[in-house]
Amino acid sequence: MKKIPLLLFAYSIFVSVNVFSQVEYAITVEDLDGNTLYDNQILQFDTLEYPDASFTYKVRNNTSETIRVRVEVESFSGTDGSMMELCFGECYFGVSQGQSYPINNAQPFVYIGPGETQIADGDHFFNSDPGDGNSPVQYSFRFYISDENGDGVVSQAELQTDYTIGYYYSSTLSMTDVNDTNFQISYNSKLLNIISPTDCKLEIFDIQGKLVNTHELNFGVNSIFNQNLEGKVLIFKFQFSDGNHHFKKFIF
Repeated sequence: MKKIPLLLFAYSIFVSVNVFSQVEYAITVEDLDGNTLYDNQILQFDTLEYPDASFTYKVRNNTSETIRVRVEVESFSGTDGSMMELCFGECYFGVSQGQSYPINNAQPFVYIGPGETQIADGDHFFNSDPGDGNSPVQYSFRFYISDENGDGVVSQAELQTDYTIGYYYSSTLSMTDVNDTNFQISYNSKLLNIISPTDCKLEIFDIQGKLVNTHELNFGVNSIFNQNLEGKVLIFKFQFSDGNHHFKKFIF
């Protein structure tokens, strides 16, 4: 299986890609089997071949009213966007950073009925850019509810109106079996605590793929001081002794 959805393996009462509160999501993203991806989940791929490098998705409306939805190419790195095939209502071969889709002036959004998903069955992401061979190819796609003009509807305290999914490609991608791997991560007042189930190496990258820091983790509690992470989006790469890796995106 070439398509490797990144599993949720970190729990924290302070920080996680999921917010542990009473916030409800107006929209969520699913695979074709109806499995819900979590907000900010990263889909990982080690191939450029279709269909293994393609992810077909559904956006579910969790509200009681018909809504309008768009998807924004929030960011990308390791690529110029020209070899990404994005389909949402319409298909686009090549995307631009900061652009929202669809871009049809007559209807710049996709209607989704209450409790339903979009009508189209083939909406997907598909990257065919190998990159430069050194840095991974990464995309961040933000789905959001829009008004009749295609502008985003602002989330409220109790209702989140956007949902982000990441796409990550690396030809050397390798992941360890994490079924019995349970990292616990918390961050507060510049102190990063990581409870690791094994000895491993941690490399921290920013969203552009630049290496920010490296740490050797021991089994048990690891306290890393003076970490100014507020407002940052980071990729944690855990490297195990058998040569396998596991990646996790955090929004602090």
